[in-house]
Amino acid sequence: MKSRIVVLLSLVLIWANHAMAARLQSVQVKQQAGKTSLFFTLDSAIAHKVFTLTNPDRVVVDFENTNLAFNLNQLNLNNELIKLVRSGHPNPHTLRLVFEVRDAVKLRANPWKGGKHAFALDISANGVKPYSPPSVKPLAVSRQPVSKPVPVRSMPKKPLRDVVIVLDPGHGGKDPGASGPHRTAEKNITLAIALKLKQIIDRQPGMRAVLTRRGDYYVGLRERLNIARQYNGDVFVSIHADAFINQQSSGASVFALSQRGATSEAARWLAEKENYSELGGVNLKDLDDQSGLVREVLIDLSQTATIGASLHMGERVLRNLNTVTKLHNHKVEQARFMVLKSPDIPSILIETGFISNPREERNLTDSRYQTRLTQSIFQGLKRYFWDYPPHGSRIEAMSGNSLHLVRRGETLPTIASQYHVSMAALKSANHLSGNQVRAGQRLVIPSSWS
Repeated sequence: MKSRIVVLLSLVLIWANHAMAARLQSVQVKQQAGKTSLFFTLDSAIAHKVFTLTNPDRVVVDFENTNLAFNLNQLNLNNELIKLVRSGHPNPHTLRLVFEVRDAVKLRANPWKGGKHAFALDISANGVKPYSPPSVKPLAVSRQPVSKPVPVRSMPKKPLRDVVIVLDPGHGGKDPGASGPHRTAEKNITLAIALKLKQIIDRQPGMRAVLTRRGDYYVGLRERLNIARQYNGDVFVSIHADAFINQQSSGASVFALSQRGATSEAARWLAEKENYSELGGVNLKDLDDQSGLVREVLIDLSQTATIGASLHMGERVLRNLNTVTKLHNHKVEQARFMVLKSPDIPSILIETGFISNPREERNLTDSRYQTRLTQSIFQGLKRYFWDYPPHGSRIEAMSGNSLHLVRRGETLPTIASQYHVSMAALKSANHLSGNQVRAGQRLVIPSSWS
């Protein structure tokens, strides 16, 4: 039993320390005998996963720790099954290729001799026709009433979901937080900014914001984490205003959790988790792990991935904050904030400025400045989700350039409407001067970013 634990730990640690990303060098598309074949070539061996999705029908290929090394827009898609292809990152360590197909399909993966690290994926239409019994002549006419057919209900297709951003206005109620030279309470500034930010987020298709508090009342730190999990938050954003004895201190900061501050809360989360015996897809029920060593390593890896995603998000927010305000530090800092310790939700803490600085206190209480500030935070969060769209989200469907093969009868306005992009953006991406398109023409579908 101990040897099984050692093997599991070795595999997990090897995966965690594998820093060199592979390169997806090419994808070829060929069609013959009603079957489409995709040929993938990489420069090193990596784990990959293939699956299908519906609404719309898609074939998805995930590559672990891999970078795209060619221009996907140059891929030749002139075939009957595949409509378009796009790339994305469901998390910072996974490259995802999504092939949108015209109907439900069957898949078959095969090795391919096109390279040392290559494989082929055969796609064929899943044209399963309903069984029709042979017709026979009736022996006699039945006078009994024909029973009503039993209605058959098909399972509804799972709709695409909005990403959920949990906004946490710092402090509140009996906990006023810091105060400025003019006695402005931090708790009031953080709530005002969070309310404005929620309005902006809720107006963006595919995004929804949830608040940990809506008024001037106290919410415990652990309760804030529970709210994030209760609403299945994709990310957690805590909003604060800094303070220091030196009133000249100024600038905004963004924090993520430090690895040292992750362990105890992760252990608490695991202990309270209902499905204690399963973590990260690895069933631990049969392992003799009384010391908790395996669980410890798996939690540590989960937390490491979450912190990595938090840093990616923080970098984008910080970059956009720099367009509105001075930065106290030009990189995402890491500290042991309690509200950032969710082992499974990427989390950042934004210090919007120094409330102890008279000039920044005035800015932070000014409604117009708050609007500019929240717009910059929103753009950073939006950029993060467009770069790493969660699986099954509307943003995953809207993000990234795609290719569309024009079919007979389609027009530019209908194609633009189908992908929720403007006519101007569609024409610009394809260098079109007019509105005419022809059957068989390939169009680049720009990201519906605006």
